[in-house]
Amino acid sequence: ILLRYAEILLTYAEAKIELNQIDQSVFDAINMVRNGRNDVKQPPVLSGTQEELRAIVRRERTLELAFEGLHMFDIRRWKTAENVMTGPVYGMSYLDNGQLVTVTSAGVNRTFDKSKHYLWPVPLTEFNLSPGLGQNPNW
Repeated sequence: ILLRYAEILLTYAEAKIELNQIDQSVFDAINMVRNGRNDVKQPPVLSGTQEELRAIVRRERTLELAFEGLHMFDIRRWKTAENVMTGPVYGMSYLDNGQLVTVTSAGVNRTFDKSKHYLWPVPLTEFNLSPGLGQNPNW
């Protein structure tokens, strides 16, 4: 599988929401993902403002496309990586004698520099192919 239909539907809905072209096709796309399979039945989305629908689609992408390698690209596109990518790395949580324990990775504290990490550096091989090519900011 290269591209799931759920990703196509959510990308379509996200694009229409960002353009503020909210119509029935946006709700249809979101609801096809929310109710498209027999094992997934969620209440349909029937209305919402641009901001509310943006939050709904972002949550749907996060849940529906989990473990498919897209979330890093999503949070960069949404410009939210600086808020969600910083701090300690957490692992699983479990109950130990009735107490909730969350595993953290010792010595690992993620950082995200919004002045440069939203764009990757242009590789040297690309500079060699096109000498007039510029570098992304702060790289």
